[in-house]
This record gives sequence, C-alpha cells and structure tokens, in this order.
Amino acid sequence: MNLRTVLGDVHVDGVDRVLPHEHLLCDFSPVTGDRNHIFNNPALAARELGYLNEDVPPAPGRQHAIVEVTLRDLGRDPEGLRRISQESATHVVMGTGWYLEPYYPKEVYEVSAEQHAALMIQEIEEGVLAADGTRIRAGVIGEIGTHGGTLSPAEERVLRAAGRASNATGAAVTTHAFMYPTGVDQLSILEEEGVDPRRIAIGHVDTFLDHAYLTGLLDRGVYLQFDTCGREHLMPDSLRVEMLVRLIDEGWADSLLISSDRCHMTDLKIRGGLGYSWTVAGFCDLLRAAGVAETVVDQLTHENPLRLLAGVRAANA
Repeated sequence: MNLRTVLGDVHVDGVDRVLPHEHLLCDFSPVTGDRNHIFNNPALAARELGYLNEDVPPAPGRQHAIVEVTLRDLGRDPEGLRRISQESATHVVMGTGWYLEPYYPKEVYEVSAEQHAALMIQEIEEGVLAADGTRIRAGVIGEIGTHGGTLSPAEERVLRAAGRASNATGAAVTTHAFMYPTGVDQLSILEEEGVDPRRIAIGHVDTFLDHAYLTGLLDRGVYLQFDTCGREHLMPDSLRVEMLVRLIDEGWADSLLISSDRCHMTDLKIRGGLGYSWTVAGFCDLLRAAGVAETVVDQLTHENPLRLLAGVRAANA
C-alpha cells in the first residue's frame, strides 16, 4: 500500500509517525484580518519540521508524514509543499477541494458538484502543473468544512463532490467540523454519496467533546480526529486525554487519530509555540501517563492514519 505525497507515491513501510491534519503554508487573513494567520514561508516551515525530526527521530529508513489540508481558498502552494518535503526529509500529503464558505471564491458558486468532483479527481490522479512542467498530486480530499452549526447549500455541494471524488479515486475525505456536532450532517451526506465510512475522518471532534456525539459517529464506522492537540484555549489537553482514554477503553482504538492543526505563526517553535512535534511527543506522553499502552499510541500515530490514507488508487487501476 502506498501513500500519495507531493514527491510521488511511497510505500507505507517508509512512513513513521503521521500527523493527519496540519498546515504548512496557508493564509486565513483575508477572513480573519489577523497577520498571525499568514503562514507562507517554505524555508521556515521546513525548519519547523526539522524540530519534529529532532524531537521524535524517525525510525531508520522511514520519514514522518504530514497531511497538509490547506486548500485553494486558503492559499495552497503545491510547489512550496514540494520544497518543504525535500528540505525537511518529511513526507507531505497535499489536499484537494475547497475549505468552507467564508473563504470561497466566486467560482465555487458557479459550477456543479460534478464539476467540483472532476477537478478533485484530476488533482489526485494527474496532479497540479508546476512551473517546471512536472505535476504535483494530491493525496487526500479536504479539509472540507462546515461554517458554524449547519451546512450551507454551497458547502453541501462541495461535500457531495468530495464524496464522488473519493469513490472515483479511493482517496480519503477529511472534514472540518469545528465547535459544533456537524460531523453528523457531514457523514450523512457522504453516506448518501456512497462513501465507505472507513475513507472518512471527521475533524476537530476534540472541540466538541460530547460522548454521545462521538460514539454515534464511531458506530457508523468513521475515524474521529482529535486534531487540535495543544490548543488549550479551545479545549484543555487533559480533557482530550480523558475522552480518548474513555473511547480506547470502550474498544475504539482503531478509529481514532490525533494531530495539532498548526496554522498560525505563533504555533511555531521559533515563535514560542509547541510546534509540530507536540502531538507525537508531549501529547503522547500525556496519554502514556494516563495508562495508554505503547501499542495503542502506535495505532493512533501510525497504523490508523496510514490505513485511512493509503487507499488512493493508481490512475490506471
């Protein structure tokens, strides 16, 4: 099984820890107005991934992997991602699709779900044309978002397109369900499109830690992403650990993912933040201290994300 990265497909045997929901280059400032949300320096991002490799050295013959879920409406930079991967010796998986409505350009409203799906499929199978004439392929669909507590018609159309693209390519869909239980509606739409739940990760569930909500999603077969680890202003890590331990004890260890959603300049170690290593270093230490076995830590940081991500089919399959 292979992981589709910005440098080409790599066998999962060459992958160590996986952070399934991160940003390396992005710009939220057109909506937020905050310059801290401009995050577009490839050299700086590569340096930060160097800290990840120092804090948690990958096993011999392997590299860590970053799933970079910045989309076109957030300033996605495929060539920048390729440079970061090369300079940091880190696998980088690029996303495709549109983020959420406040960020949509006019063109999102002008085409059908089928047309959106066709572009996602093209970026997964053929790639984005780079200046040097090569192509850089996406390896995941998303993050596909919901703004607030309900999906807008445009967001639903993009989500349906994501489902169709997933069916056509085998690529996983990763979502943005922030601060509300919108993962239920997201999953229902993807199910209507016929997507295998094991190709779906509902994101940001650690910003709405309701046990019934989480187990209701898990009962339907999806992965849940606790992907804002270290963001204490959203939810204390102690509560993330408490809920993860509860779900693990209930038998859900094979359906859980952890990441940190780094997307602000102040997230970086060079700016005093926790950096990309927090999830697989400090946060995993909190899990171990709470009694989580090392085999389960490996599931959350290696086995589960690779199982989710490694289903992308070759274009001629």
